[in-house]
Amino acid sequence: TSPFLTCPVCSSSRTTRWTVTHPPTLTPTWVILVCGRTRTRKPSTETSSTLLALSLKYCTKKIKQKADQKAKEEEESKKKEEKEEKDEKEEKEEEITEESIEAEFKKLNIEEEDDDDEDEEEVVVTETTQNANNKENPDDFGTSTITISNKAMMEGFIAKLSNISNRDLVNEAAQEFCLKLNTKSNRKKLVRALYGVSRNRLDLLPFHARLVRTLSPILPDIPADLFTLLKKEFIYHLRKKDQNNLETKVKNIRFIGELCKFEMCEKSDALWCLRVLLEQFTHHNIEIACSLVECCGRYLFRSADTHLKTNHLLDQMMRKKAVHNLDTRQITMVENAYYYCNPPDRVAYVKKVRPALHEYIRKLLIKDLNKNNIEKILRQFRKLPWQNNEIAMYAVKCLCRVWNVKYNNIYCVASLLAGLAQFQDTIGIFVVDNVLEAIRVGMEINQPHYNQRRVAEAKLLGELYNYRMVESNIIFNTLYLVISFGSLPDGTNPIDLPQDMIRTRIVLTILETCGQYFEKGSLKKKCDIFLLFFQKYLFTKVQPLPIDVEYSIQDTLESIRPNITMYPTVAEVDQAIAEISPQLKNLLGSQEDAEESEEDEDTETEDQGEETPDEEDEVKVNKKLETVKCEEDDEFVAELERTMTSELTGRKMDSTVNKVNSSDLALPMNRGFKGHKINGNSVQFSVMMKKGSKQQFKKMDIPVESEFASNLFDKQKAVVREREEMKRLVLSQEMRQEEEELMAEQLDQHKSSGVGYRAGERKQKPRKAPQLTTDMFNFSSGK
Repeated sequence: TSPFLTCPVCSSSRTTRWTVTHPPTLTPTWVILVCGRTRTRKPSTETSSTLLALSLKYCTKKIKQKADQKAKEEEESKKKEEKEEKDEKEEKEEEITEESIEAEFKKLNIEEEDDDDEDEEEVVVTETTQNANNKENPDDFGTSTITISNKAMMEGFIAKLSNISNRDLVNEAAQEFCLKLNTKSNRKKLVRALYGVSRNRLDLLPFHARLVRTLSPILPDIPADLFTLLKKEFIYHLRKKDQNNLETKVKNIRFIGELCKFEMCEKSDALWCLRVLLEQFTHHNIEIACSLVECCGRYLFRSADTHLKTNHLLDQMMRKKAVHNLDTRQITMVENAYYYCNPPDRVAYVKKVRPALHEYIRKLLIKDLNKNNIEKILRQFRKLPWQNNEIAMYAVKCLCRVWNVKYNNIYCVASLLAGLAQFQDTIGIFVVDNVLEAIRVGMEINQPHYNQRRVAEAKLLGELYNYRMVESNIIFNTLYLVISFGSLPDGTNPIDLPQDMIRTRIVLTILETCGQYFEKGSLKKKCDIFLLFFQKYLFTKVQPLPIDVEYSIQDTLESIRPNITMYPTVAEVDQAIAEISPQLKNLLGSQEDAEESEEDEDTETEDQGEETPDEEDEVKVNKKLETVKCEEDDEFVAELERTMTSELTGRKMDSTVNKVNSSDLALPMNRGFKGHKINGNSVQFSVMMKKGSKQQFKKMDIPVESEFASNLFDKQKAVVREREEMKRLVLSQEMRQEEEELMAEQLDQHKSSGVGYRAGERKQKPRKAPQLTTDMFNFSSGK
């Protein structure tokens, strides 16, 4: 390119290219810019000489510039090569032999990983390319190798640091770095990578500190450089005094604490950081100081050389907390950090000393019992000395304290109890009675810390029904008792507050455990009616219900009544209850077993030597029933006396009528009438009359109010009742014989194992349980 912007001949700015051929001594053809006017006219010799001189001058200048530039580039490349050679020489001087590294790792008990590849410093990737230039053999392929540099390997190693999560991975990373990546530049990169860990990954700090501790015997410059960076950042944030980047500050101080615990920095440095933070104990410094104390405070407090200084700083921190006006969150943080380092003195737990047999019973029930060894534990329970009152009652108490057993193993306790009741009848009665009493007492006391045991007791009651230890009437009575106990006429319940959901959980637990058997017959109707009342009970609770309770209700009802109708308002529930009220009395009033009318006297038995798992959880209710007189009792007594008087008078009248000897009367041979016809206020009788040897029958009307007619009717009714009673006794005797035969067959089948029926085998009702008395275990009442 010509440097002339104007024509060198006429100084015109309208220039074009013009080729000038130089003499034979100058081979190249030069191109300059001239104007069109100069080009059109034939140049003279003077003009050509001027142009030639200018072109030669310009070309000489350009050639000189290119030569200078080339010399300068050669000089720079030479300096660069010298610098690279110098760096390589320094790296070789600092390089550590492989034998020394292996010796150090053997001291640290790090096993070297066996690799098949001997040369791991370079990763060679071979890719096959077709040789397009080889026309003779187009199927011939060539190979080209690409070597991954040390820089790429270091980047991959740094990327793997975020996945280190255990001791083995730390050891592998340390070994890989020492054997493959141990250069000065890589060490600086590693320090930078450890220092720049994310502020949200505090879980990596202990493992990074362990990595530094593992590398420190071989590479001592890594912990020193890392701690220098952390300390500079700590001082920077301390002097800046801003209220930003709290997470970064916490990450920095916790990293210092982890290095202190691994002895990668001096203990005095950590104490200095804590002392500086306590001097400015405000805002973020409070949280930073608490983080440092929680991280390495216990280590410093337990160390002999720093115990006194740490104790002094901790006391100073508590005094600062009392003097400064801190909020509740900061006070809690300070106290947690202090008591983590210096926990308060506590009284040593004194284990209760129990007899060996008591400990064995607890071990069988609480530790060993599971679904796989029920038969084995049942055999062990049968071997207990049941004639010993103390052992028997302690076993009953452990069976009742079902909350000590795992919740998923409660059905195992019910199965064990069902098998044991076949050999010890009174055990099942005692346990069922205690469970029902505990459920009622729990509703009377209504303490929140008993909620867990109340749910466990409800679970046990449902499992007892599954194993045919209780009847359905007991289940429904308990369910109605739970939703109605303590309710006042106005609908309020002082011992069941609207926000208290424990009774709802008890009902759901019972239904979830045994509600699957209320699907047929009268049990299905009873369950449906109860669910209506249960829906009404739910409206007495705070609305909307807690989300967990609502989900539990939906799951339970879906398992036992998938198509149930849930009413959105109380009015609709009341209307549904009113529609079924005619049949409500018949369904709920029918009892399968008549209640015993005799009242058992309350007896108090002292359980000597009985050790309880938790004395504070003992609940004793010693309250005698008081008789309150009322007008209804007086009316009942008067009515009873009138009834008894009229009954005695009727019996006297019957005795006078029956004085006639009925054996003297001849029975009629021909009955003309088979019954008595009532015509208005009279009854038609047939009277037998004898005239000679002939018998005649005549009709006679007798008033209904007469004593003769009334006595005759009473006798006829008595005969009918007697026949019905006889029929009922005969049928009941046959049914009882069939039940005894069936129970004997089932007992023979299960006698070898002794395990009670599992859930889903409720086919035959058991016989009545024996009457509960105080001498079942030969107990002496009141002694």
